[in-house]
Amino acid sequence: MAIKMKNKFKRGYTLVEMVIYVAILSIVTVVIANTLVSFSRSYRDLLALRLVDHSGIDAMERMTRDIRFATSINLVGSTLGTSPGVLTIVRTTNSISTTTKFYIQNSILKTDVNGSYFGPLSSSGATVTNLVFSKIDNAISKAIKIDMTVSATVGTATKTKSYHSTVILKGI
Repeated sequence: MAIKMKNKFKRGYTLVEMVIYVAILSIVTVVIANTLVSFSRSYRDLLALRLVDHSGIDAMERMTRDIRFATSINLVGSTLGTSPGVLTIVRTTNSISTTTKFYIQNSILKTDVNGSYFGPLSSSGATVTNLVFSKIDNAISKAIKIDMTVSATVGTATKTKSYHSTVILKGI
């Protein structure tokens, strides 16, 4: 009789208990998987937006600074009012002229200084899809209006942002 009692307490799980455990484990696994997919999607969105902002803000700051201190706009070397636009400006300091050109090549915003390639202004992961320079001229001052659109794709996430600025040439 002692042996019968011992076997009675050694029994395993029933089929119903196993089905319940598997169902609970499946639900927890699905919730965790959905959470990870959501975090991954959010990370890609955030990374794409960061690339767009980094490229757009840095490029606009550089162009704004150079335009602000320019003494003239080279209209022959510029393409104004259309995209992709080209802007060539001249800055003269102590009788030394520096020519700076902003343009798009292969969706990358680039700059040349005195006819030599200086480098890209946009990040390698971002593309400049629109760049328009417009000249604003009146009797008192000259200004350049910049309209630029930057895009970045990370995985399946694509972010696009537009930047606008109007800069008065102070060197005139």
